[in-house]
Order: sequence, then C-alpha cells, then structure tokens
Amino acid sequence: MDFKISDANVVMRTTNQVCCDVAGESIILNLKSGIYYSLDEVGARIWALIEQPMAIAAIRDAILDEYDVEAEICERDVRIFIEGMDAAGLIEVKNGAAVR
Repeated sequence: MDFKISDANVVMRTTNQVCCDVAGESIILNLKSGIYYSLDEVGARIWALIEQPMAIAAIRDAILDEYDVEAEICERDVRIFIEGMDAAGLIEVKNGAAVR
C-alpha cells in the first residue's frame, strides 16, 4: 500500500484467495503463498462485508452498528485488520476516488 489508510479508501478481496466458513469462523487460503488464515467472528464479518468493494468508513460503521465496541477501538481495530490482510496479500486497498 503506497498511501496512508483513510476512511475513503475502498477495500476488496483479491482473487489470490479462496475461503470457506467453518463453525462461525472464516478460513482463507492464500493461493500464492499457500498459507491458511483463520478469522474470528468479527474478522469473518469484515471479510463478509468486503465480498464486494467497500469503503473503510462503511466497514467501521457496520461493525459499530453490530457490535458493542467503543468508536476509537473499532476504528483502530478495523485499520489493523485491513493493514494485516493487505500485508498478507488477501485484499486490495484503493483510493476511493480511483474505484468506480
């Protein structure tokens, strides 16, 4: 990622992965690295939200609406999750203006 994450950035899954749900968790296989990832309930919810491209602000707002979490903690945790998934090559983060 060549820019700082902002609320306007849009997140989408890459095509370099496959996933499935197992007992409330999402299991993701990175097809390039062969590494598996397991997401807890909240991570799985974010993963479900980004099945289609979605702005980070909309992801944050959805998590705030669905879970009992303070806004600052939610903001931080969503960004950490996005950064980690981007570093793992499982998502793309784009400038919101560049996505139509």
